Amino acid sequence: MKKFSLLCLSAILFALVGCTEQTELSTDVLETKVTVMGYVRYITLNKNLAQEDPELVAPGHKVNIFYGVPDDKGKVAAYALKTVAVDNDAFFKVELGCPVGKTLNVRVESSMYGESYATDKDGKKVSCETYFFGEKEADIACGSAHNFQLDITPAANFGEDGMKQPN
Repeated sequence: MKKFSLLCLSAILFALVGCTEQTELSTDVLETKVTVMGYVRYITLNKNLAQEDPELVAPGHKVNIFYGVPDDKGKVAAYALKTVAVDNDAFFKVELGCPVGKTLNVRVESSMYGESYATDKDGKKVSCETYFFGEKEADIACGSAHNFQLDITPAANFGEDGMKQPN
């Protein structure tokens, strides 16, 4: 009986101590990697409300990378987040840990404030403060890489009452 009690106590302690840390999807814990890379550009609207040519975001601009392992139904229960900064050419690259034989669902997003043209409440085309946003998503097999071409576009106009909002 004493052996059984000792064995049960050991099992309980092992369960409590062994399960306190969650498994991370990091390169420190998992040897198989997924490489996520790409560039970020922003696209403003001109006075005719047509898109201008894309421009590179400033060096140091932040990119949020959400990633997780989908279940059998393709749903990700919880995403991990890694934030990276772009270099002088608006390029970013990061390695993420991935369980062997699995696929990572990766969502890359970025945003910024700037100026663009929009229509005001009187129907005039005016320059205004604009919130830009863009998002891309991909399923990436472990051991491979994916290149994201992320263009962020006007998502909300503000500065005056009645500004027409982007679609």
